[in-house]
Amino acid sequence: MDTAFKGEHLLPGHPGQFFTILAFGSALFAAISYYFATTNPVDASWKRPGRPGAYINTIAVIGIGVCLYYIILNHLFEYYYAREHSSRALPTHYIISSFWDGQEGSFWLWTFWQAVLGNILIWKAKSWETPVMAVVSLSQAILATMLIGVDIFGSRVGTSPFILLREAINLKEQVPIYATNPEYYHNYLTYIKDGNGMNPLLQNYWMVIHPPTLFLGFASMVVPFAYAIAGLWQKRYKDWVHAAIPYALFAMMILGTGIIMGAFWAYESLSFGGFWAWDPVENASIIPWLILVGAVHVMIVYKNTGHSYITAAILVLMSFVLVLYASFLTRSGVLGETSVHSFTDAGMFWHLVADVVIFR
Repeated sequence: MDTAFKGEHLLPGHPGQFFTILAFGSALFAAISYYFATTNPVDASWKRPGRPGAYINTIAVIGIGVCLYYIILNHLFEYYYAREHSSRALPTHYIISSFWDGQEGSFWLWTFWQAVLGNILIWKAKSWETPVMAVVSLSQAILATMLIGVDIFGSRVGTSPFILLREAINLKEQVPIYATNPEYYHNYLTYIKDGNGMNPLLQNYWMVIHPPTLFLGFASMVVPFAYAIAGLWQKRYKDWVHAAIPYALFAMMILGTGIIMGAFWAYESLSFGGFWAWDPVENASIIPWLILVGAVHVMIVYKNTGHSYITAAILVLMSFVLVLYASFLTRSGVLGETSVHSFTDAGMFWHLVADVVIFR
């Protein structure tokens, strides 16, 4: 390797990538364990490894966050994510929020909150633990694939936040950068002296607190969905509604708060003229919330009167699937030309389609 690469800080990326793979493996292991624990309720041997799998997944997700924060806070711009989303000139609160400025960081927020909720469910779900955690763990495994960034049979699965700048450039160009830019070695150290920083439109105090709140709302949507699947799976058609209502109310409150925060940012930074002037990403996030609001009302009606069970189940299931569909619209590049804050296509179109199809 050329001497121009001797200054690279490779150490944080290696454990970061290890934690990403561990997060996927442990979530998949937990999902499989909880699945067989649900289908074989008399055999307790399947439930015992499920919990450690979920705990290890939580540790791995935290490890990913620690490594990525270390890279961003220490201005290690040889990593593509740090160079694209942060810079030395940013104040501390924007350096912190640059963590979720990009696609990979926002996926991490989602999987982090989902891991926290999973631990709460292990503690509180009681008899619902095995089927509910089977669904939550499967969702965790799928989210982990969005961050894993490995090549399988010539196709890249996910986008890693720990990819180096030179590797990311190679991926974009689809040919070795060294073959097209002979000066690349010489300029590389210049490239990694500072980052591009955040988009000026995103340098707003609402963006510091809006994404963590919004993604807690997205993550919490999986819980009533998991209870609905568990109720249908175990033929406990009436019981799941009572258990799911508190989580549905929580998801409705948090996601609604996150959407309102995003609206305040949009009105300040983008000069939106009213609700109907919102761009498609704003509308894509509010549709699942509206469905969930309807679901909560119908669930309460069913709890008190015993009527409208099918409607309650359908609305709960739809609300989470629409969250996944909203994520697809935002991240696949479909709205790249019509939305001011959607992500560009990172080669994840079919990956995101598969995520929606699995939970349909």
